[in-house]
Amino acid sequence: MGIDFQMHRASANIAKGFRQFQKADNKLAEGKFDSAVKHYDKGLNRFVKAEDHLAKAEDDAYSKVGTKIDKGNQELKKSIYEYTQGNVDNAEKHYVSAMNSYDEALDLIDFD
Repeated sequence: MGIDFQMHRASANIAKGFRQFQKADNKLAEGKFDSAVKHYDKGLNRFVKAEDHLAKAEDDAYSKVGTKIDKGNQELKKSIYEYTQGNVDNAEKHYVSAMNSYDEALDLIDFD
């Protein structure tokens, strides 16, 4: 479904989970323990859903990285071919395109 969509869904579920924890705290303050437990359970379930969305976002990112690397590899092959044919300008264009694809792939898996 896309990295951004999955991250948005994860964020929404985390926010909803915290809201359920707030409701549980209010119910505890009122002495309504059974209701508090139900809200805690709902909150925990929201965090489980958020974790699922994060895992899907990670899968989507790695798939996209693979596509970018494949594109870079194809452009690099074209660059080498053009260079061996004496077409230096075309070789440079393909080389730049390959490096841009590799940079995009690295940006997707940046761990900072």
